[in-house]
Amino acid sequence: MTGRPANWLSRRERGTVLGIRAAFRFATLVGRTPTKLLVAGIALWYRLFDRRSVRASQDWLRRATGRKPGFWAVWRHLRTFAQVTLDRAFLLTGKTNSLVFTRTGLELLEQQQASGKGAVLIGAHLGSYEAMRAGGRHDDLRIRIVGYFANARMINELMYELNPSWQTQVIHLGDDPVQVMANVQDAVERGEFVAMMADRTGLNDRLVDAQFFGERASFNSGPFLLASILGCPVYLVFGVYRAPNRYELHCERFADRVVVPRKDRDGALRRWAQAYADRIEHHARQAPDNWFNFFDFWAPRAAAPASPPRSPDREQEAAP
Repeated sequence: MTGRPANWLSRRERGTVLGIRAAFRFATLVGRTPTKLLVAGIALWYRLFDRRSVRASQDWLRRATGRKPGFWAVWRHLRTFAQVTLDRAFLLTGKTNSLVFTRTGLELLEQQQASGKGAVLIGAHLGSYEAMRAGGRHDDLRIRIVGYFANARMINELMYELNPSWQTQVIHLGDDPVQVMANVQDAVERGEFVAMMADRTGLNDRLVDAQFFGERASFNSGPFLLASILGCPVYLVFGVYRAPNRYELHCERFADRVVVPRKDRDGALRRWAQAYADRIEHHARQAPDNWFNFFDFWAPRAAAPASPPRSPDREQEAAP
């Protein structure tokens, strides 16, 4: 397999504004059932013509299942991604009558919110984060997503059109890390949850390696550094899609507190990243079609050295 570019953010968005809008509008107008042919067709197009995504899918399915995937196995993987992407239209507009949600461990978040203290939620590009937020709205959980959204400008503009409040539910990573940290800290102090992904890296991210499906892969250390500054509990969350219309919402406690001491920062980050990678691997083996990183995940990733985020109010606490 060919190596991935220096950064996944460099990939241009696929399709056109017209095509993306048409697909979402069609889905919201006619419902989920009639869109199954559209989803199947989109997946078939990518299976036939997007060699990079196909190679990534083949490599992933081989690792996750232990078998060489055939033509239709890759197509099913791409079809799951297309379906979850289109389901965002239903989740964002609240048209979820055709969807079924099961919840495992979400009582942990209810108990956390009842305490009046916020927490960090860490996930991955495994299933649907929108499904987690839909479940959060239903259970009156206040969830803010922290991420870099400039690489998917067209999709995000459409998300805002479908649900104008979506813009208030995210915290954009940009050029001002101090302001981002202040916004995140304010959200946690208000008793809200801040959600992040640790399986992709952005510009100038500090990387940390861990064993993942038997081979070394790089993860983003930012969520662990941020959690260590906030000093609050951390939970792992996933919204796994099961055909034809079910989302399994999973939540588990990852740590009462992530401790990253100054004297052993690199070692501590490796240990936290490995614990995260182990849990991602566990869940991904049970739902391999829900893995939506369509690039060479194990290729070496280059990033400029970056200083860890700092709280605007206090220094990072050292471990006892």
